[in-house]
Amino acid sequence: MHLFSASWCLALGISFTTILSTAAAKKPVDNRPSKPLYTFDQLWKLERGFWDAFLYPANTRQTQGNQSTIFAADVQGRVDITRTFDGDELNREYIFGLFADPAHVSLVGVPISYSITQFTANDNIASATTVVTFNATTFGVLVPVTIDTWIEFNTDGKITQYDATFRWFEYLLDFLIKGVATKMNSTSPDQAVAYVSDILAKTICATHDKYCTGSDQQYSDSNACYDYLTKSIRFGKSYELGRNTLLCREVHEHMVQFHPDVHCPHIGPTGGGYCVDDMSYGQTVLQKYFDDSWIPFDYGSDQNVWLKS
Repeated sequence: MHLFSASWCLALGISFTTILSTAAAKKPVDNRPSKPLYTFDQLWKLERGFWDAFLYPANTRQTQGNQSTIFAADVQGRVDITRTFDGDELNREYIFGLFADPAHVSLVGVPISYSITQFTANDNIASATTVVTFNATTFGVLVPVTIDTWIEFNTDGKITQYDATFRWFEYLLDFLIKGVATKMNSTSPDQAVAYVSDILAKTICATHDKYCTGSDQQYSDSNACYDYLTKSIRFGKSYELGRNTLLCREVHEHMVQFHPDVHCPHIGPTGGGYCVDDMSYGQTVLQKYFDDSWIPFDYGSDQNVWLKS
């Protein structure tokens, strides 16, 4: 291979010295801000540490206390089917609290095991594909869910930013709806959606009645709540768990118990800035959100459309 390469270069009048000097000239100057430089093994252990904490019942401990053992105080997080989440407290409630009660009505239930199927890491960034098995107690099935993640860790080994994608989530949602239809002895997806909507709306309204009182109240009574959730907004598509849908309010209903003043508006008619139709497809794709580049060594920062600056 080397002889072939040498003869090829000579034929074109190009020397290896010229090629190497050109490559060296194009190498970016290492003036990047100081970041922790973990080994591959250390990043693998940090990745495993996150997923270990994600499983039930370990995840219940992450919603308690005033400081996370997983997230940095100023963590930035984005999930493709929902939205962006800023700060340790909100991310603990969302990432861990959302999947921490097997007795509560939920789309996917609680995570009980995981398998990391793809993994690569460099500097302080790890990228992985993880198949998480959820016990969907509401539907009586075990559901494998594929989650692609990019995670950046700080010097304390805590997550400072993450980007997560639920792969094949539309397929998963269809699978759950079809499962409901089968249990109903029906072949109609619409009937199944209506059945699930009824369960979710009643659960959300019960949570509202219990926690959203006084200045946090969003609906005049349970009937008004139920009517709004089942008649005034759409059920939601697989990518609309962060839009003006019933599915979005199902997500935020799980977090109301932790901070009613924060989350009651999310399940109310206004959507509280989270369950709203305020961003187009283009705005969602091109949103400048992250502080740090996802490319190690800061390559591509001059054209990275997701960076704030």
